[in-house]
Amino acid sequence: MNFVIPDDYDKAYLGSPHVERLIPHGKVRVYSDPPRDEGELVERLRPAEIVIPIRERTPFTAERLVKLPNLRLISMTGTGVASIDLEAATARRVVVTNTPGTSVPAVVELAFGLMIALCRRLPAIDREIREGGWPQHVGSELSGKTLGIIGLGAIGSRVADVARQFGMEVLAWSPRLTADRARQHGVTPLPLADLMARADFVSVHARSLPATKGLMSRELIGLRKPGAFFINTARAAIVDEDALWEALDAGRLAGAGLDVFSQEPLPQSHRWTGLPNVVLTSHRGWVTQETLDRFMGGAVENVLAFLAGRPVNVVNPDALQ
Repeated sequence: MNFVIPDDYDKAYLGSPHVERLIPHGKVRVYSDPPRDEGELVERLRPAEIVIPIRERTPFTAERLVKLPNLRLISMTGTGVASIDLEAATARRVVVTNTPGTSVPAVVELAFGLMIALCRRLPAIDREIREGGWPQHVGSELSGKTLGIIGLGAIGSRVADVARQFGMEVLAWSPRLTADRARQHGVTPLPLADLMARADFVSVHARSLPATKGLMSRELIGLRKPGAFFINTARAAIVDEDALWEALDAGRLAGAGLDVFSQEPLPQSHRWTGLPNVVLTSHRGWVTQETLDRFMGGAVENVLAFLAGRPVNVVNPDALQ
């Protein structure tokens, strides 16, 4: 059996005890440097019967899957599988599994880190101190503020629980939010427009799906009240980036904390880097040592279950037929 981890760019899995569990079952190749081009990537992937990608760094399009005749299983780390053409994978009887819930603590913590950085103006204070100043910026507290959560899934519900510990009122919108789930997490369910108009902070935790593309529209962003903040640790496609940038540039929004962008990595001198009221992070929401460990542990468990003929966490069960 040939196993390939194609994109360990954090160099987190060289010598990993989780990866070593695969060695009795075959040959394991771990690549820590990006391929030079498509040809080199396909050459690395072609022998693989089982691939363990790190999140969505390596897309598996229909065109790429055709070039991988040996592939039987894609054991994704993390929940999202937007980088995989599931229809094409299923047609080729390539099973796709994921590791749900493994990045929840890391993303939740970053969301609050961005909120605190914004309302206490931490980046500006740090910069001015390094330049020889002793800034006297007056910040604001999370306590007593209203947080609107977009998407009350595994991450959004944990954000709600933590926000209440900060003393925040929590509003929520989710496509299938029930009254019982809202009560369970102590949130007030509201229509999206009402949430956007009332919240001091809006934090996006919806999944990236065709139905959520552009969900945070120009019209909804225009409903935000002056002094409000916007946090996105989910996916850039959920937000109308032009409308958000314009609202921040004009001062209609007080600030934003952004971990995801339509173009990654951001090129030098990108327009986002010119806004002083925006805190930028490089898609780091999920990247902690603990998350990476949980990712590989779950992905390897999925592989071993598949090899034992008892596949679990299967995203495309039709591929098993």
